[in-house]
Amino acid sequence: MTSPSDSPASPLWMVGIGGSAGALDGYERFFSGMPSGAGMTFLVVPHLDPHHKGVMPELLQRCTPMPVVQIKDGMITQPGHVYVVPPGKSLSLLRGQLLLDDADPSPTPIDRFFESLARDQGEQAVAVVLSGMGADGSRGLQSIHDNLGRVLVQDPISAQYPAMPENAVATGLADQVLPATELASYLYDLVHGVPMVQMGMLIDENGEIKAGATLYKILLLIRKHTGQDFSQYKKNTIVRRIERRMKGNQIMEFADYLRHLQDNKEEVVALARDLVINVTSFFRDPEAFERLTEHLRHSLINRPRNDIQSADTFRVWVVGCSTGEEAYSVAMVLCELMDEGLGGIMKIQIFASDIDEHSLDRGREGFYPLDISYTVSEERLERFFVRHTHGYKVKPSLRDMIIFTQHSTFGDPPFTRLDVLTCRNMLIYLGNDLQKQLIPLFHYALKPHGLLFLGPSETIGQVRNLFSTLETRWKIFQRNPGSSGPIHLGRGLAGLSATNMTLSVATQREHAKVRRSKGEPDLPSTVQNLLLNQWAPPAVVVDETGNIQYVSGHTGPYLELPAGQPGLSANVNVVDMARSGLRYELAAALRIAVSDQREVIHRNIRLLVGEGTLIFDLIVHPIVTAPALKNLLLIVFAAPTLPSSNLLDTMELNGPTGQLAELERELRITREHLQVTLEESEISLEQSRSANEELQTTNEELQSANEELMTSKEELQSLNEELITINSEHQMMISDLAQANDDIKNLLDSLGIATVFLDNTLRVKRFTPKITSIISLIPSDAGRPIGDIFVNLNYEHFMRDIKEVLENLTAYQTEVQTKEGIWYLMRITPYRTFDNFIDGVVIVFTNIVSLKQLERQLEESLLYAKAMINSLPDPVMVLDPQLKVHTVNRPLVELLKVPWFQLMGEALEDLADGVLDIPDLISVLRKLTLGSPAVVDFVADLNLPLQSMRKYKFNARHLVSEDGKTELILLMLEDITNIVNRALAEGSSMTDEHDAND
Repeated sequence: MTSPSDSPASPLWMVGIGGSAGALDGYERFFSGMPSGAGMTFLVVPHLDPHHKGVMPELLQRCTPMPVVQIKDGMITQPGHVYVVPPGKSLSLLRGQLLLDDADPSPTPIDRFFESLARDQGEQAVAVVLSGMGADGSRGLQSIHDNLGRVLVQDPISAQYPAMPENAVATGLADQVLPATELASYLYDLVHGVPMVQMGMLIDENGEIKAGATLYKILLLIRKHTGQDFSQYKKNTIVRRIERRMKGNQIMEFADYLRHLQDNKEEVVALARDLVINVTSFFRDPEAFERLTEHLRHSLINRPRNDIQSADTFRVWVVGCSTGEEAYSVAMVLCELMDEGLGGIMKIQIFASDIDEHSLDRGREGFYPLDISYTVSEERLERFFVRHTHGYKVKPSLRDMIIFTQHSTFGDPPFTRLDVLTCRNMLIYLGNDLQKQLIPLFHYALKPHGLLFLGPSETIGQVRNLFSTLETRWKIFQRNPGSSGPIHLGRGLAGLSATNMTLSVATQREHAKVRRSKGEPDLPSTVQNLLLNQWAPPAVVVDETGNIQYVSGHTGPYLELPAGQPGLSANVNVVDMARSGLRYELAAALRIAVSDQREVIHRNIRLLVGEGTLIFDLIVHPIVTAPALKNLLLIVFAAPTLPSSNLLDTMELNGPTGQLAELERELRITREHLQVTLEESEISLEQSRSANEELQTTNEELQSANEELMTSKEELQSLNEELITINSEHQMMISDLAQANDDIKNLLDSLGIATVFLDNTLRVKRFTPKITSIISLIPSDAGRPIGDIFVNLNYEHFMRDIKEVLENLTAYQTEVQTKEGIWYLMRITPYRTFDNFIDGVVIVFTNIVSLKQLERQLEESLLYAKAMINSLPDPVMVLDPQLKVHTVNRPLVELLKVPWFQLMGEALEDLADGVLDIPDLISVLRKLTLGSPAVVDFVADLNLPLQSMRKYKFNARHLVSEDGKTELILLMLEDITNIVNRALAEGSSMTDEHDAND
């Protein structure tokens, strides 16, 4: 293992890739599209079954020239390498060193790795989300984005499994969404295309924007389109965020990027969202929240009760709340303190503000992923959240305490009379001048002795007289008593355009005026108008809501303009225009006519008009005869039905008795109206209750079914992913097996060996082309019994031998001949599988025609040599280098009186124990084998069977083959007994003659 000290320089970019192991298409397309020499380090974190051996490195190595290795704990990264996480492990980074740990289900390994990658590499980190199931990686993308890294997502349309890319896109953090191949090209251009921006070109030595700099124009453009002023944010942060957008759009110059912003409002909004840094979590810095809880407990215990306006309400302002985790954390702490009996019966009101509407929407929804269980205890999850398949939903009891609002902290008026104000990790992104403005504003917003909770890296600056420090480490302060100075509010959201509300009145319809040319008057129309104006009762046509559609006749005594500023909305509704004495009857009649669709008549209504009283009948009639006037009602103010003597009794009506009667009439109408309203309310309430119960029952059933379906879906997704991974490995094995099969086929074909494979039932499985000259097989014979096929052999035991091999499991070999006279060596062996299972037999025929010819030639040569030796009159023996008998001729067999087959292969020493007991001869022959010259005329006595002692002369020499490899000894015997005896006899006679002469 490489030591850290030996590690090379850190790579320029570190690319983390997450996706499903089964979706290999995304990985292959990405690495195939990555140009060589990319100069990046790639870290692959796929979904892998911890109990299954992973083959991801072998699969990825096929589509990239870069080295692909499986990660080992402590390994040091190198540019131009691809590292793959082993199954069952999670990966983290520390200064470029790869650290492995046992995989945890939550947070997911991909989320955990992205967070570690963001912390370790910052701007050099790139997160790539490829095809996969679930929402893995979506939470980790937030850390990548917050640390100025890049987020690239495969286009869900091109993904084999679009769930992971879709969830990643839904976060709104993706810098680019493209198919996998185009992602690789984009990343390469991103790394090698745009250089770093030089700070000195935009910001002077005092940290201020240079006059006339393009950066100032960009900030003005953002304020114009979004209303958000970032001019007082830290300039380095702004420049780095702008640089990210420039690289993402492949723009190298600030001026070019300004023109791009001017032409694309969407890019302005995207840049503004990048400048808003949303970093938060539940109970961030748990020890800080523990200390805050203690100070809140102390504040509740010592809370003054004399402040009537705020004694029953505890007000909190969470500044820069982002997606709401911190606001909900404070709310949970306060609820737990209330359970301790602190504060009595008191309402908790929390204002959570931010300038990012997208983050506020997530906070309002109150839905968070499953990994919040790492920061929120089980007790709090049980009490304040509802568990769903993919996350936790905040319960309504906690959600109702918080009001999420879009609010500029330094531009809009602050919330006041606060008990607690939290502003954590927002001041660090603001310039010094803006920080100096906000601290007095916080003092103004808090009540005396209220708590200010800042981030661990923030401080109140030089205005220490406004606050007392309670916790130095965790930055908890208490507002000092005393009045606040003037606060300065800068530009807020003035740039946001207001929604213009336009009131459309249905009663205002423009009628085209037809101007007649000079001519004869229209007599029928003139007469009809005269009759309507003088004799028809006043009438009004309204819709079901009472809005006037048409007016006929003089309605002034009955309707009038209401008090106040005249406007279109004041002249719309007939109930609003009715005089005070008519309003109750008119509203009741309209309601009954609309609900029952029948005519309603209120007779003898008395209405004070000026100094007199007007008596009339009110008729409300639904119009049903004209289809074009459907859903309209006709209101008629008709003449009364009582005699005229009883109609106008001005003195009576104007006196106390008339006023009392009028009040009684209004009271009666009100009671009727109230009774009808109560009855309708009870009916509606009962219907609502019944419907609500049914909906609740249905909802519970649907929730139960949905949970079961989601559980089944997750199990199926997990199973499917494992199957896909195994399938990918099997595909690789199949490919390897196909390659091996091709190799074996080509090997058998090139060797020209006739082979046939039979199963256990002696049916043909496969065969090589050469077998057709021995067994008449064609491709369609696969599966046929071998006994049904003609075998071209002069061998009648073919089937018997096959069956014996299957029964005994012992290989059998013999020589067979075809009917054409061609010889083959037939070998039958059992067919054994990899797990030692017998699955038939293999029959191999090897052509031995040439061997047979050599054998025949050898036999002929041996016969010829044997005939030559036997033709010699003297005994001859051929010995091998070990002095064993190789060949003897017939005279030697006759001499020794021993059968020739007993002599063959016997050592000369063994023969010496009997007939050739000549130790000196054996010693001389041994020297001959060691290279001594030939043995010439060696004489020795032989004690032959059934014969007297005889003398023999021995001659021996080497026999060497033409190739020099075979060396034998030729031993020849010659009987010289007679010659010696004759010589002895002649010598004896000569001696006797000499003696006689003497």
